Amino acid sequence: MSPSDNNTPRPRITKNTIIIRSVAVVLLIAAIAYIVLPLDFDSKGAIGYIDDFFIFMGAFTLLRASLTKPERKFVKRQLYMISASCFLLGLLWLAILCFI
Repeated sequence: MSPSDNNTPRPRITKNTIIIRSVAVVLLIAAIAYIVLPLDFDSKGAIGYIDDFFIFMGAFTLLRASLTKPERKFVKRQLYMISASCFLLGLLWLAILCFI
């Protein structure tokens, strides 16, 4: 049985769905920019990062709610790759800071 023989209905993608996804992607990019930019209270210790967390999670939740199940699997794989890359870059940055 091939995947094309599957008779399960595909979710309808309406104009509103496309608009919500577009807004969610823009908000997620803005949230990542907010995390990266040094324009808030991150220098105040761990408390300064709480607002970054909630802004990112709000944008991510909006994006995740607008995705179908196969799209979620794809996004999950991509997020694993991004998080692994960020972890390695963090280790590299830590090594650079230790040797300066």
